[in-house]
Amino acid sequence: MTYEYVQLAIEDSVATLTLDRPEKRNAIIPQMADEVVDALDRVEGQVRVVVIEGAGSAFCAGMDLEKRFHEPRNEGPKAFFEAGRSTGAMFTTLYEYRHPTVAKIEGWTFGAGYCLQAVCDFAVATDESVFGLSEINFGIIPGGGAMWAAVNTMDRRTALYYTSTGKTFTGEEAANNGAITISVPETDFETEISELISSLVEKNPVALQFNTAVLERVRQMSFAEALDYERGKSEEMKYYQQDEWVDEGIEQFRDRKYKPGLESYEEQSK
Repeated sequence: MTYEYVQLAIEDSVATLTLDRPEKRNAIIPQMADEVVDALDRVEGQVRVVVIEGAGSAFCAGMDLEKRFHEPRNEGPKAFFEAGRSTGAMFTTLYEYRHPTVAKIEGWTFGAGYCLQAVCDFAVATDESVFGLSEINFGIIPGGGAMWAAVNTMDRRTALYYTSTGKTFTGEEAANNGAITISVPETDFETEISELISSLVEKNPVALQFNTAVLERVRQMSFAEALDYERGKSEEMKYYQQDEWVDEGIEQFRDRKYKPGLESYEEQSK
């Protein structure tokens, strides 16, 4: 596939996927969504981390209302369904992706853009970034995953407040209410992103994949259920790794080659 609305770059086991509609503040259209899915499929298994960013002055200003809703509706039910299928597939692919995904947020992040960063594993923003769930101002509610994004990144009252008022909030406020992972001054932004990526790249990729998957499941379990589930998934993970954690992780620790409380062991496969 030739990309018109995204850019893809790979360097040192890290893929950077840039939403490239700066004139529309990277508002999502079905074709862009298809390109994101294709790019993610293309790099899967080749990289350790995927970074999602926006070109220009915004991360993502939401869904392009004209090209996602107005034009497909005029074309008919099939076109409208296909537009929703494309955008939904993008969110689902990111949410289920087996490599860590990092949303790199500068500028505006609204509606579907909020959902986009929420389905990434990590989100780092500048303090000056602006977030919003403004669907109520159109006389509708956040949909297409945006309401799920709100209630799964903020507590109930905070999510209800922002979805009911449409009020915007800064990157700093987003970090304080749990909407994103971390927010830093713009001067520290690139350093913070680089440090996070470097930390993820050095970790065992199988362990990272299992870590995310297990965390999502045990959130809905009792402690007793989680205990059994975690034991089972841990043994499954070790099988896939062929007990590398014993042969390499523990062995290197015994040889005092690293400090597990502060750093990762050196994978021999690297």
